This record gives sequence, C-alpha cells and structure tokens, in this order.
Amino acid sequence: MTISVPAPPAATGSIYDLSYQRYGGPRLGRAHAVRALAVDSFRTAYGIGHGGRAKVAPAIFGLLAILPAVIVVGVLTLAVRIGAREPLEGAVPISYDTYYRSISAVIGLFCAAQAPELFARDQRHGVIALYFARALRRTDYAIARLGGFGLALLVLLLVPMLILLIGRVLLSTDLAGALGEDLPKLPAVIIEALIIAGLFGSLSMAVSAYTQRRAYAVAATIALFILPGVIAEVVIGLGSGPVGTVLALLSPGTILDGTSALLFGRSLPERLFFFDLPLWTFLASALLLTLIAAGLAVRRFVRMAV
Repeated sequence: MTISVPAPPAATGSIYDLSYQRYGGPRLGRAHAVRALAVDSFRTAYGIGHGGRAKVAPAIFGLLAILPAVIVVGVLTLAVRIGAREPLEGAVPISYDTYYRSISAVIGLFCAAQAPELFARDQRHGVIALYFARALRRTDYAIARLGGFGLALLVLLLVPMLILLIGRVLLSTDLAGALGEDLPKLPAVIIEALIIAGLFGSLSMAVSAYTQRRAYAVAATIALFILPGVIAEVVIGLGSGPVGTVLALLSPGTILDGTSALLFGRSLPERLFFFDLPLWTFLASALLLTLIAAGLAVRRFVRMAV
C-alpha cells in the first residue's frame, strides 16, 4: 500500500507598498553642512536649544564677563552726576587695554567648561560616524567646531567692550569728541579679541578632542592655562632666565599680557621683568600655538577610526 505525502506548501511572500521615494529636494552640499555645524557649535557653547542645565554655566560666565564693564559705567555715571568724572575715570583700573586681562580667569573657565560640550560630547555619545557619513569631511567637522567655538568666545569678549564704549560715549557731554577719542582704540580691541579667541579656543578644543571624559577635559584645560605661568615664575625665582622666557612664551596668560602691551602701546607688568625679547614675539607665539593646537584637533579626527 502506497501512502502519498502531500508536498509542502510553496514559500510565499507579501509585498507591501510603503511609499518609499527618492529624495527630490535641494541638496545643499558640503558648504551648507559646514555652516550648519558651525552655527550648532556656537549655539551649544551657550546652551541655546538645550535644556536649562546647559545654559547655567555660559550664563554665569557671561554675566561675570560683562560685570566689570557695568561697574565702570556705573562709576562713571555717578562721577558725572557729582561733577567729578575726570578724577574718578583716572582712578578706575579697568579700561580697554586692561579689560581682557581682568577677565582672563572667566575666559579660561568658559573654555574649560564649554569646549568639552563639543568635541568630547560627540565622542562620548558615539555620533562622530553620523557626521562623517554625510557631506562633511573629517577636516570640515573639526574646522566647523573650532570656528563655532571661536565665534562664541568673540561674543564673550566683545560684548563687554561694546557696553564700555557705549557707556563712555553716552555719558560724555561731547559725543563726537568721545567717539573720536575711543574709536581709534577699537582696532587694537578687536585684534586682541581675535588673538585670545584663537589661542584660548584652540587650546581648549585640542584638549577636548583627545578625551571623552568631560571632567578630564576640564581639569586638563585649566592646568594648561595655569601651570606654564606658575612654572615660569618658579624657574625665574631659581635664577634661570632663558628657561623662564621660553615658558612665558608658552603661557596663555603671559601671552595675553604681551600682546596687550604690544597692541595698546604700554609696558609689560613688573612680574615679567626678566623678559628681554621684542614684544612681537608674544604675537608670534600666540599665532604659532593657535596653529599647532588647531592642527592637533584636526589631526585627531582625520586619523580617528569610526
């Protein structure tokens, strides 16, 4: 007796129309991607578009940066009311040529706190591959992040100067004369701001590029801004002038003193008595350190395996 076994049913499938279509809109390309990432970097540095906690640190540092300008304008307002502007204005220790040095600690802390929000955060959350899968090149990514953070630093630096300028001019009885006195100082103010934004921004971003841990990046950035100057003073105290001079040219704070003296035509602080090189060496050192730090940050992402 033969028993017939039914054949297994043939494999079947179903086709569903999910309406997938090719993108037919405009392709904005690489340049737009770079600009968008630079804008995002600027917004992230100030916590714009992020939660409330992300806005706390930049808000505090922004207020601390403009506080000396507000105080100076307040003092000048009081001086105008009592008719003693000139004596009080001469006694105020903060002006265009000393303002950046007076807020250098705020600038350093802003860099230490906010730079890791860009490079370090992207690495920590593993989104680097998503950036590289788009129109961006690896160098584009690094340069856009650096540029956006540098722009954020420029805002932090120039807004207090704008408050100081407007306050000084509006409190004067001769607006044209006040403008004529203060406007010639603006090129030096802007150039110094560009130097600081490039130097402090590139150094802090370079540190953040090589670590995923925010705490490590913050500590390393603060140490980078402080230790060279401290070591230089110790070395000078031990009697080694040449080594102290080299360390002074590697210290962001000392470079700030030197470039400010060069641009505003004043002398170096007394603590730099040992420095016997021309003042333009500070400017050269600032440019060189900026290029090296930016190059290291770019190199990090060019060689990164994702």
